[in-house]
Order: sequence, then C-alpha cells, then structure tokens
Amino acid sequence: MEGLVVKVYGRFYTVAYDGGEINAVLRGKLKNDRELKRYSSPVAVGDVVVFSINNEGLGVIESIVQRNNHFSRKDRVKGKEDLIASNLDTIVVVQSFGIPAYNLRFVDRLLVRGVREGISVLLCVNKEDVSAENDRNFIMRYYRNTGLDIIFTSAKSGAGIDELKSKISGRRSLLVGHSGVGKSSLLNRIYPDVNLKTNDVSESTGKGKHTTTNVKLVKTGDGTELIDTPGMREFGLMDIRPEGLSEYFIDFRIHASECRFSPCSHDHEPGCAVKALVESGEILDERYVSYLNILTSLRENYDNMY
Repeated sequence: MEGLVVKVYGRFYTVAYDGGEINAVLRGKLKNDRELKRYSSPVAVGDVVVFSINNEGLGVIESIVQRNNHFSRKDRVKGKEDLIASNLDTIVVVQSFGIPAYNLRFVDRLLVRGVREGISVLLCVNKEDVSAENDRNFIMRYYRNTGLDIIFTSAKSGAGIDELKSKISGRRSLLVGHSGVGKSSLLNRIYPDVNLKTNDVSESTGKGKHTTTNVKLVKTGDGTELIDTPGMREFGLMDIRPEGLSEYFIDFRIHASECRFSPCSHDHEPGCAVKALVESGEILDERYVSYLNILTSLRENYDNMY
C-alpha cells in the first residue's frame, strides 16, 4: 500500500492512507541502504512511501517514492544531512519584529536551500504592530532583486492575515522560524480548528520556548497542508560546493557575467561586479557579509571533507 508520512518521532513514523493512519518503522534494508545513510533519518514528513502491515498491526515502510524536492539541514551532532520534509510547494520563513528580533542571515540560508531545491520561499515577518517603518524598508532593500516574496503580518491585530492565507491555501507549506516568532499564533488565526500550540518568549533569554518536539503535517478543511517544525535557532547548509554558492544568491547571479573573471567567488577577485554594487549601495553591506559568512562555512566544510 502507499501512504503519506505525516509525522516523524524517533524511529517511528505515522503514515496516513485510505484506511486511516498507522504507526510504522523502517524495513531493515532501508536502514542499511548506502545512499540513504547520508541522512540522519532516511524518511521525512511529506514522503510518499510503500508499506506493509505486519502480524502485530505495525506498519513497515518498504520503500520511498521518488521525491520532487526535499528540505534538509546539516545535523551538527551526527555530521549527516538532517532530512526534515519533502515534496513541498512553499517554505514559509517566519520572523518577527520586537522579540525575538528578525535574523536575515538565518533567512538567507533558508533562501539558498529553497533556490537550490526549486521551492518557492515566502518571508513572513510577524508582529508588524510593533514594527518601525525603517525596519520594514530595510528588509525590502535587503532583498531587492532577489525575487523573494515578503509579507508583514500581525497575529495580534490581524494585519496581513488574509494575504498570508491566500499564499498558502491549497498548497503544502513548511513553516520554519525561531521559537517565539508566532508561527502557531498565525496559523491558529487563519485556521482556528487546527489549534496548534503556542508558546511564549522567555523573559530571561529573549528567545522562544519550544512547544513542538516533532515534525508533523496538518491538513485543513480547504485542502491546505501545513508542516510545522520545532523552533530552529541555527540552519547549517551542506551539499553545496563553495564555488557554487553565488548561483543561489539571485541578486548576485544576475550580475556575474559582468565580473572580470569567470567563475568569480565575489570574494577576493579584482574587477568583481558584485563587490562594485556593494560599494555603490545597490547591494547592502549586510547582505554581502551574510554571503561571505556562508561562503566561509562551506569552505570549512569542504576542507574537512577532503
């Protein structure tokens, strides 16, 4: 039978199928598959899987149907690729004004992942009711010429809620952000019947308190699919060669042909068109520094691998 993985918790997976839902484990051959060993867990929420049911009524995942795309990050503990979700339509990166403050370098890493996988990315900056106009303008300038879709919302006042709903309705969206930015509050405002847990911001650290411990997929009455994730404070990239990074910075890529050297890392080479745009203010210094930070981390990863 075929089913959809809707929850991952430890070594168990919840698979939805025509007959309902069943808890499942992996067949041994999947655990030992050389290609799948690169992942900390070879199956993700959003995967379509072929499964059987054993004599104890437990599902056994036999194989994984080929994915359209996947969303992953570097597993700092195991040194593998942490597979989070697959077959996505949109990655919704939720940030916030106020506390916790928005972190565009974090967003940049997620945007690189989305561009690499061909998944559209939506930046949703919540708590618009406590924002300043210069902060909103800065975000718009920062992502100029990137094609990134940006909306400002407030779960408290309702600002931007209808626009957010229109962008995720009928699609499978992965929601990513730091704890406390208001992911669950936004979704509860749009889909009150879903009743996702909400959390508070710690007064001592200014960071969110985690409420979600497992990745899960929730379906709404209008056919929308939402994959909520535990609050992420870091997002490490892997499987990207350092010299290929600029391909995923759209605002850099459109000017690469103007550089004196090809390829150009936009780091140390003379006659670099991207660096000239940074000097003129067309590309913000902060965006360029974010690129250099990612480039450095990829170079370190590459050196450690080889």
